[in-house]
Amino acid sequence: LRIEHRAVAFSPQKLLTTLKKRIDHGPGVLSNAELEVLLSESDQLLAFLQNHESPGESAETFLAETKEPPHLSPPPPSSEGLRSAVAAMDAKTVTTLLENEEMDEITTKEAFRAVVHAVDRAEEQDIPLPAEVPMMLHHIFDADMKHLLQREKIRTNHTCMQPRVDSDGERARSMNYVFDDSAHKDLPLMPGRKCEGGTCCDACSRNIFPTFASPAESSLKTFPELASFSFNEIKNVRTATILQFTRLVERVRRTISHEYGLPLSTILPLQAYSRKYVAGATQQGGGGGEGDFVTLHTDEATHSGYHYSCVLYLSTQGEHFEGGDFVFNDPKPKGEADEESKDNEEEPVYEDLADEIRRSGRKLIPFHPSKGAAVIFSSGWENMHEVEKITSGIRYAVPCFFTTCPVPEAAYEHMAVGKPKSYDDIADDWLHLLLAHRKESPIESVGRVKELLMKWHYMCAPLSEH
Repeated sequence: LRIEHRAVAFSPQKLLTTLKKRIDHGPGVLSNAELEVLLSESDQLLAFLQNHESPGESAETFLAETKEPPHLSPPPPSSEGLRSAVAAMDAKTVTTLLENEEMDEITTKEAFRAVVHAVDRAEEQDIPLPAEVPMMLHHIFDADMKHLLQREKIRTNHTCMQPRVDSDGERARSMNYVFDDSAHKDLPLMPGRKCEGGTCCDACSRNIFPTFASPAESSLKTFPELASFSFNEIKNVRTATILQFTRLVERVRRTISHEYGLPLSTILPLQAYSRKYVAGATQQGGGGGEGDFVTLHTDEATHSGYHYSCVLYLSTQGEHFEGGDFVFNDPKPKGEADEESKDNEEEPVYEDLADEIRRSGRKLIPFHPSKGAAVIFSSGWENMHEVEKITSGIRYAVPCFFTTCPVPEAAYEHMAVGKPKSYDDIADDWLHLLLAHRKESPIESVGRVKELLMKWHYMCAPLSEH
């Protein structure tokens, strides 16, 4: 069907198909070419409607019915008293005032700046970190989550999946699908959440946040060390960047708690680092090494303790790099292949035999990365994914993996300093595990990071939530 009116000619079917793809899979799924088509067709549709308005119904009224519902209203501006208390790092007064009001985004930004200054001042003067630092950080984390809930989010529910193991022979054969990446998509699956050793919920999903972090929060100009951040190497990293990276990881942790209905105390980061993808590079070493693609995999197959995953983007496709789509690789629904073959007169074009094998019987759902966006999803076999090859430029991202496996009490007992019992104790943990710019051996670094991740909840949540 095509509608023609003087110089206005457009295809409603093409417009509806593109809109359906955007609605089904969320922001980032459309390529630049598809976006141009969508805008062009929409403009022509609007022009057509303006010339064919029915009595009592304008084009604006008709199109308004297709808009997404408005987001929650932002909180009212913070009071002068709250802003003054934040600037003075008066955490107790802030706590009292927040019983009746909320921190707006500007005040939250000022609170973060005040914390950075307080930490740098304590290090310069070689004094203990004041208890007000973790107290204020807890308020910042709370405010960040409230602000995030006012932003756009697209959630897609999926049936949880796990490997099917019918016998010892099947168990042995299925191991090939774990280690042979080209066959990973053919692993026999069955419904259910594996969640080895943990306490995951029964729901599995994909959540896309177009603006998980603001442009300022994800800026490599403001926080240049974010491009190569690792908790293992922080001696020469500025306090602001260490705190910003930690803040973003904690925002992900709280989002997982909110989305999946899990107690915050049961979720801990198992790994989080910055990843650099460079066109033409071959990855060397582990997950943080440079490379220009990531092969098809399942996070929980990579590490049994990975129960929830996130990728936060620090650069934008089409601006900083080309290629590099994040792609969910799903089994094609039954019957869809027959319908597509009827609709498409031409045979699909594949780059090579490997690409044909990759796409055979599969439905690929790409996400086009943009700075500040995040994809958060359950780590099971319902969410097999890959990163397509970078064709030019550099792509920066922050992969994070979270576990629901509990930390044995004995682990805390063997620490030099166990669980914190006061805000002064929490401040000491922040200093010694994250904010002390000291030289350390690789073994010392590994031990520090291990303790940091085990104590994460106790450091990032108030005493009342321990």
